[in-house]
Amino acid sequence: MAAYRLDRLLGLGMVPVTVIRDYNAQRGAFSWGLDNRLMTERERNETGQDAPDAEAWNRQVHVVRIFDQLIFNFDRSPGNLLIDKSWKLWMTDHTHAFKVFKDLRDEEQLPQNCPRRLLAALRRLDEPTLKTRAGGLLSMGQIEGLLGRRDRIVAHYDRLIAAHGEAAVLYDLPVRR
Repeated sequence: MAAYRLDRLLGLGMVPVTVIRDYNAQRGAFSWGLDNRLMTERERNETGQDAPDAEAWNRQVHVVRIFDQLIFNFDRSPGNLLIDKSWKLWMTDHTHAFKVFKDLRDEEQLPQNCPRRLLAALRRLDEPTLKTRAGGLLSMGQIEGLLGRRDRIVAHYDRLIAAHGEAAVLYDLPVRR
Protein backbone atom coordinates (compact mmCIF):
# COMPACT_ATOMS: atom_id res chain seq x y z
CA MET A 1 0.00 0.00 0.00
CA ALA A 2 2.84 2.40 0.82
CA ALA A 3 4.40 1.63 -2.58
CA TYR A 4 1.14 2.52 -4.33
CA ARG A 5 0.86 5.82 -2.48
CA LEU A 6 4.51 6.70 -3.15
CA ASP A 7 4.11 5.73 -6.82
CA ARG A 8 1.18 8.15 -7.12
CA LEU A 9 3.00 10.86 -5.18
CA LEU A 10 5.91 10.62 -7.63
CA GLY A 11 3.54 10.63 -10.62
CA LEU A 12 4.69 7.27 -11.98
CA GLY A 13 1.47 5.28 -12.29
CA MET A 14 3.39 2.00 -12.38
CA VAL A 15 1.93 0.28 -9.28
CA PRO A 16 -1.59 -1.14 -9.66
CA VAL A 17 -4.34 0.46 -7.58
CA THR A 18 -4.10 -0.74 -4.00
CA VAL A 19 -6.52 -0.16 -1.13
CA ILE A 20 -6.66 -1.06 2.56
CA ARG A 21 -9.60 -3.23 3.54
CA ASP A 22 -10.65 -5.52 6.35
CA TYR A 23 -10.98 -9.20 5.50
CA ASN A 24 -11.69 -12.00 7.98
CA ALA A 25 -11.23 -9.57 10.87
CA GLN A 26 -7.77 -8.55 9.64
CA ARG A 27 -6.63 -5.41 7.89
CA GLY A 28 -4.74 -5.86 4.64
CA ALA A 29 -3.77 -4.29 1.35
CA PHE A 30 -5.60 -5.42 -1.76
CA SER A 31 -4.25 -4.70 -5.23
CA TRP A 32 -6.28 -4.50 -8.39
CA GLY A 33 -5.44 -7.20 -10.89
CA LEU A 34 -4.17 -6.10 -14.25
CA ASP A 35 -7.12 -6.39 -16.65
CA ASN A 36 -5.09 -6.35 -19.85
CA ARG A 37 -2.09 -8.37 -18.68
CA LEU A 38 0.03 -9.73 -21.48
CA MET A 39 2.79 -11.50 -19.52
CA THR A 40 5.32 -11.14 -16.75
CA GLU A 41 8.88 -10.04 -17.32
CA ARG A 42 9.88 -13.63 -16.51
CA GLU A 43 7.65 -14.93 -19.31
CA ARG A 44 9.02 -12.29 -21.69
CA ASN A 45 12.57 -13.37 -20.88
CA GLU A 46 11.74 -17.07 -21.26
CA THR A 47 10.15 -16.56 -24.68
CA GLY A 48 12.81 -14.11 -25.86
CA GLN A 49 10.15 -11.62 -26.87
CA ASP A 50 11.38 -8.08 -27.47
CA ALA A 51 9.38 -4.99 -26.66
CA PRO A 52 8.06 -3.25 -29.79
CA ASP A 53 9.79 0.00 -28.74
CA ALA A 54 13.11 -0.81 -27.08
CA GLU A 55 13.81 2.78 -25.98
CA ALA A 56 10.41 3.20 -24.32
CA TRP A 57 10.82 -0.19 -22.67
CA ASN A 58 14.30 0.61 -21.33
CA ARG A 59 13.04 3.89 -19.89
CA GLN A 60 10.35 2.05 -17.96
CA VAL A 61 12.95 -0.38 -16.66
CA HIS A 62 15.05 2.61 -15.55
CA VAL A 63 12.12 3.88 -13.50
CA VAL A 64 11.72 0.47 -11.84
CA ARG A 65 15.41 0.45 -10.91
CA ILE A 66 15.23 3.97 -9.45
CA PHE A 67 12.01 3.22 -7.55
CA ASP A 68 13.43 -0.02 -6.13
CA GLN A 69 16.52 1.83 -4.87
CA LEU A 70 14.30 4.50 -3.34
CA ILE A 71 12.17 2.01 -1.42
CA PHE A 72 15.08 -0.39 -0.76
CA ASN A 73 13.26 -3.25 -2.46
CA PHE A 74 15.56 -6.25 -2.27
CA ASP A 75 13.06 -8.76 -3.63
CA ARG A 76 12.38 -7.54 -7.18
CA SER A 77 12.01 -10.49 -9.51
CA PRO A 78 10.90 -10.80 -13.13
CA GLY A 79 7.78 -12.58 -11.88
CA ASN A 80 6.49 -9.48 -10.12
CA LEU A 81 6.91 -7.16 -13.07
CA LEU A 82 3.77 -7.33 -15.17
CA ILE A 83 3.46 -6.24 -18.79
CA ASP A 84 0.14 -5.12 -20.19
CA LYS A 85 -1.02 -5.33 -23.79
CA SER A 86 0.21 -1.75 -24.40
CA TRP A 87 3.68 -2.81 -23.22
CA LYS A 88 3.42 -0.78 -20.03
CA LEU A 89 5.42 -2.21 -17.16
CA TRP A 90 3.73 -2.61 -13.76
CA MET A 91 5.48 -3.18 -10.43
CA THR A 92 3.91 -5.55 -7.89
CA ASP A 93 4.96 -7.17 -4.61
CA HIS A 94 6.68 -4.62 -2.40
CA THR A 95 6.53 -6.73 0.76
CA HIS A 96 10.31 -6.67 1.24
CA ALA A 97 10.80 -2.93 0.91
CA PHE A 98 10.85 0.31 2.91
CA LYS A 99 13.81 -0.51 5.10
CA VAL A 100 15.24 2.05 7.53
CA PHE A 101 18.64 2.18 5.83
CA LYS A 102 19.63 5.59 4.44
CA ASP A 103 22.20 4.15 2.03
CA LEU A 104 21.17 2.84 -1.34
CA ARG A 105 21.05 -0.89 -1.70
CA ASP A 106 23.23 -0.78 -4.81
CA GLU A 107 24.04 2.60 -6.39
CA GLU A 108 25.46 0.74 -9.39
CA GLN A 109 21.88 -0.27 -10.23
CA LEU A 110 20.87 3.35 -10.79
CA PRO A 111 20.65 3.99 -14.54
CA GLN A 112 22.56 6.80 -16.23
CA ASN A 113 19.27 8.44 -17.23
CA CYS A 114 16.23 9.56 -15.27
CA PRO A 115 12.83 10.95 -16.20
CA ARG A 116 12.79 14.72 -15.68
CA ARG A 117 9.44 14.60 -13.83
CA LEU A 118 10.65 11.86 -11.50
CA LEU A 119 13.76 13.81 -10.50
CA ALA A 120 11.63 16.91 -9.88
CA ALA A 121 9.19 14.86 -7.77
CA LEU A 122 12.07 13.39 -5.76
CA ARG A 123 13.35 16.89 -5.07
CA ARG A 124 9.89 17.90 -3.72
CA LEU A 125 9.47 14.80 -1.56
CA ASP A 126 9.60 15.73 2.12
CA GLU A 127 8.82 14.34 5.56
CA PRO A 128 5.46 16.13 6.12
CA THR A 129 4.17 14.93 2.75
CA LEU A 130 5.25 11.36 3.41
CA LYS A 131 3.68 11.41 6.87
CA THR A 132 0.41 12.64 5.39
CA ARG A 133 0.35 10.50 2.24
CA ALA A 134 1.71 7.30 3.78
CA GLY A 135 -1.18 7.47 6.24
CA GLY A 136 0.60 5.72 9.08
CA LEU A 137 1.83 2.93 6.82
CA LEU A 138 5.50 3.81 7.32
CA SER A 139 7.34 4.25 10.58
CA MET A 140 9.42 7.36 11.20
CA GLY A 141 12.54 5.24 10.65
CA GLN A 142 11.25 4.06 7.27
CA ILE A 143 10.44 7.64 6.26
CA GLU A 144 13.90 8.83 7.32
CA GLY A 145 15.50 5.94 5.43
CA LEU A 146 13.49 6.73 2.31
CA LEU A 147 14.46 10.41 2.47
CA GLY A 148 18.12 9.50 2.96
CA ARG A 149 18.01 7.28 -0.12
CA ARG A 150 16.15 10.01 -2.00
CA ASP A 151 19.01 12.40 -1.18
CA ARG A 152 21.54 9.93 -2.57
CA ILE A 153 19.53 9.36 -5.75
CA VAL A 154 19.16 13.12 -6.34
CA ALA A 155 22.89 13.61 -5.68
CA HIS A 156 23.68 10.82 -8.16
CA TYR A 157 21.73 12.54 -10.92
CA ASP A 158 23.06 15.97 -9.98
CA ARG A 159 26.60 14.61 -10.46
CA LEU A 160 25.68 13.12 -13.83
CA ILE A 161 24.02 16.37 -14.95
CA ALA A 162 27.09 18.37 -13.87
CA ALA A 163 29.38 16.01 -15.80
CA HIS A 164 27.33 15.39 -18.95
CA GLY A 165 24.64 18.06 -19.11
CA GLU A 166 20.93 17.86 -18.45
CA ALA A 167 20.07 16.86 -22.03
CA ALA A 168 22.27 13.76 -21.77
CA VAL A 169 20.82 12.62 -18.42
CA LEU A 170 17.16 13.63 -18.23
CA TYR A 171 14.35 12.61 -20.55
CA ASP A 172 10.61 13.04 -20.75
CA LEU A 173 8.54 9.96 -20.02
CA PRO A 174 4.92 9.94 -21.24
CA VAL A 175 2.36 10.44 -18.50
CA ARG A 176 0.57 7.19 -17.61
CA ARG A 177 -3.10 7.09 -16.85
